[in-house]
Amino acid sequence: MTSYYTPVASLPPLPRQFDAGPIPVTAASLRRRVTMLDIEHQQVVRQLGDFFRWDRQPQERSDAEVRVTYRRLTAAIRNPLVTHIVHHRFEMRTLVAAIRHQRGGLPPPDLPELPLSIDIRRNWDQPRFRLDARFSWLPPFCQALDENRPKRAKWHLFSELWNHWSRLDEAYYFTFESFVLYLARWEILRRWVSQDATRGQQRFGDLVDNILQSGGAHI
Repeated sequence: MTSYYTPVASLPPLPRQFDAGPIPVTAASLRRRVTMLDIEHQQVVRQLGDFFRWDRQPQERSDAEVRVTYRRLTAAIRNPLVTHIVHHRFEMRTLVAAIRHQRGGLPPPDLPELPLSIDIRRNWDQPRFRLDARFSWLPPFCQALDENRPKRAKWHLFSELWNHWSRLDEAYYFTFESFVLYLARWEILRRWVSQDATRGQQRFGDLVDNILQSGGAHI
């Protein structure tokens, strides 16, 4: 693992939870830190940014497009941690899509090539596909949907991502992986803050969306 003491040490602490405080660092400041990484690692940051930008887009895309995107990303990404981040997020996306279909009385969607997809198809007629023990966020997420509380449902999704990535971060010290996990959680924090933003704040969010896309370029 490559050590990046200076860029990682210069990052201000994130809040304990994504809903517990303001964004502690600007996009411009993060971009400057990205330029401190090796060229290869800057490319990995761009790959992660490609995924996050795609993941922020509206959910109403075809099942086939999701499958193609998953195959493309997993074929292109070589960093094990970024592969894990993408896989973890795709599992959540797959479950949410399946829940939406099941609740709507629809057949199973065209699921991506994941072991999880086999379990969903096998248990399609069972509540939450008998996956409560494996995915602890799933019951409260579905309860929030039952109560018509979409913001609370999103909170459960973001909380799972934040907590999972925070636990992963405990294994790394001033490495590229530390930097990646900081960026991943910063993205969650930015998304949560921006959903309640005013028009002007939303414009600011649009302006900083290229933080992970640029990988530090065009500063």
